[in-house]
Amino acid sequence: LLKAKFIVFGKEISISVEIIAKTYVINLCNLLLFKVDNVIKKLKNQLPSNQMNTMVSSMDQFQVLLQEQRQFRPFGVLLSKFDFEGKEMQVYKISEGNEAFNKYLARVQTLALWYIEGAEYTDNDDSRWNHYFVYEAIKRPDDIGYRYILAGYSSVVNFYCHPFMVRTRIAQFLVLPQYRGKGNGSRFLQSIYNDLISRKEVKDVTVEDPSDKFMFMRDFIDCRNCAQLIEFSADNLKKGFSIEMKEAAQKKLKINPRQARRVYEILRLMKTDVRNEQELKDYRIDVKRRLEQPFKKSERDWNRLKRALNDEEMATVIANQTNIEKKIDTLRKLYDSLILDYKIVIDRLKIFTDLS
Repeated sequence: LLKAKFIVFGKEISISVEIIAKTYVINLCNLLLFKVDNVIKKLKNQLPSNQMNTMVSSMDQFQVLLQEQRQFRPFGVLLSKFDFEGKEMQVYKISEGNEAFNKYLARVQTLALWYIEGAEYTDNDDSRWNHYFVYEAIKRPDDIGYRYILAGYSSVVNFYCHPFMVRTRIAQFLVLPQYRGKGNGSRFLQSIYNDLISRKEVKDVTVEDPSDKFMFMRDFIDCRNCAQLIEFSADNLKKGFSIEMKEAAQKKLKINPRQARRVYEILRLMKTDVRNEQELKDYRIDVKRRLEQPFKKSERDWNRLKRALNDEEMATVIANQTNIEKKIDTLRKLYDSLILDYKIVIDRLKIFTDLS
């Protein structure tokens, strides 16, 4: 007879295991001290309040709804198709919704609550929103149409940009787990890019609070696309970041200036001979010069600080600003962290493209 005691959330749990003729009998004591969560109630609290009928409590009811879903057809217009392990994936765009679509979108966005930190429902009455969906399209046995399985979605919102343009922000982007790790996210994002690039009113594209994984995917796509531009050729990369690079990335690919600079740094590192000390030094100085910008204060900044701070506070700011060793150490850490991120993107570019 084996016995053990554990403390879980401040409560003592006794476990005894008795082995009888190779049969394991486990007795758990004190488990009744824990209050069982009402999972159904917690789930209902997250569902759209006007669609509670979509949650059923029996398998029979679920089967009825499942049969209805077999007749589902995607909303919006078909943008593109791509292949995934021999399966056909289709991307749809919805610019104008209706009551049926709004209900569907609300149900889909409940998935984001599980995977996107801080995810919220979008305002479906706001015309600035556009939505993209990617589905696995399975041909029916009778060869009449498709059966569609949701693989992911993205919601983007347009902001006014003077004088007659918009800046598009990717607010939500989700690929469901069973479709991850196979390049579906990159292909889906590229499909969205292709649509935005074709729209003359779009100035550039930004992303709202991207996760690390999304950043790597975005960097990969932007680097792959920019590498096709003459402005980002190996010879031009060695000359440093230029106005021509910024304008080409923005006008031809809708890449915003900050992201264009990041793409330049990744591609230049990729083309840098790390065994050549001078090449590597030139690259390091170029990147650190950009990283150093937030540490520099203009005369106007200093005048504002003088008006806002007392003598003691001002002395502290000056001391921190002039602490060269601390500044150098901070820059070194920022640079090293950045290079690690860049190398992840470069490795992907070498594996999945013909860039080298």
